[in-house]
Amino acid sequence: MAASGPIVLWQSPPCWGLSSTSPFCIKLESWLRMAGIAYEARVLDGLPRSPSGKIPYVDLPDGRLLADSGAILDTLTAERGVELDAGLDARARGLAVAVTRLLEDHFYWAIAWDRWIPAAHWARTRVAYFGRLPGPLRWLVPPLARRGVRQALRGQGFGRMHEAAILARAERDLAAVAALLGEQEHLLGRPAGVDATLYAFLVSAARPPFDGPLQRAVARHANLLAFCGRFEARWW
Repeated sequence: MAASGPIVLWQSPPCWGLSSTSPFCIKLESWLRMAGIAYEARVLDGLPRSPSGKIPYVDLPDGRLLADSGAILDTLTAERGVELDAGLDARARGLAVAVTRLLEDHFYWAIAWDRWIPAAHWARTRVAYFGRLPGPLRWLVPPLARRGVRQALRGQGFGRMHEAAILARAERDLAAVAALLGEQEHLLGRPAGVDATLYAFLVSAARPPFDGPLQRAVARHANLLAFCGRFEARWW
């Protein structure tokens, strides 16, 4: 039987009033809170030890290291007896998968573009992400990191589009999840793991201090903002 003590959650630093710069880290920490699993959040101060070289990842009490937020959720659900999604029918589970893929594999790239590419936004992102680095690194690392994000965006496709096309796609994503949520308190009508994902990606788009078109797009959906408020009041 797996050890049941606290786990160590490794993630990127807090930023703009959020627990992490990464929506994937916020998703995992939010899910841990929903599931009632004891954890200790630590800010990564070096290269990730995860096999993928990415965050978040967790150290388990029995010495195992788990990476990838989705895989971590699946493992902890099975080993810790988490019942967040227990009783959901096939349609609800399918909807949860579809919304998760929309947010993580599509809408995420709009968030990345919004933070790293427009010059005015990048000026704030650079300070928030890299301002704590010592002297020379504070100047050397940001342009290299931004170049990597540009390349990733180009490979994904958004980096080949004009701003208006990117924002139009993001707005359709937001309209879709707003329509699915409707006036319900939770996406599936009851608390479920997908709520942690929805919360994480919505606040990651809404909270940066840009007042740009992506932030205004989220703000146009009162039910999405209300959902985030309810989620924070209950679990944060």
